[in-house]
Amino acid sequence: MNISIFLIGFVFFLGGVSVWLLPTFKLGIYLLEWDFLSLKFNFYFNSVLFSFILFWVTFSVLIFSTYYLNSELNFNYYCFVLLIFVGSMFSLNFSNSIFTMLLSWDLLGISS
Repeated sequence: MNISIFLIGFVFFLGGVSVWLLPTFKLGIYLLEWDFLSLKFNFYFNSVLFSFILFWVTFSVLIFSTYYLNSELNFNYYCFVLLIFVGSMFSLNFSNSIFTMLLSWDLLGISS
């Protein structure tokens, strides 16, 4: 048996197992937990999938803007505001508490 056929079959097997098990995937990070204030982030399969798509679109926009806006005066400011926008969108995607949703939503509105 050729090793490349084995490796391709193994990759397909791992892909099938991950498609079967990943929708039940959940990871939570609790940074701060008080009665009135909490910073919680949950990573579900759908939020991780959306973050990959968001990363891909952001990467495409940054590549295009480096060629298109190469000689602009405020290019660093544009990149900074764009990364704040994307970071707040990531934070809104993974937020689990109302405080983190409100904070990321406000950052999203200010940066847009």
